Amino acid sequence: MRRRRNASVDPASAPKREAKATKKAGKVDRILAKAELAKAKAEKRKWLVFLLGFGIAIYFIMTSGGGLGIIEKVKGFVPFLGE
Repeated sequence: MRRRRNASVDPASAPKREAKATKKAGKVDRILAKAELAKAKAEKRKWLVFLLGFGIAIYFIMTSGGGLGIIEKVKGFVPFLGE
């Protein structure tokens, strides 16, 4: 059978408790930093998706012939495209 510890606190264990608390605080900080990084990446990806969607929409408008007037205006401004 196991022996029960005395109810009195060993003064030598105080540094161990401080070390455990410091280690636990470090883990919490690391978890919070990872969560913050994940939020930043999600925000970046959101704007990337919007940009890709916008680019695909512009592509389909241009290839379907809806943007021909715009293309002709751009060709008029750029000399080597108007040839």
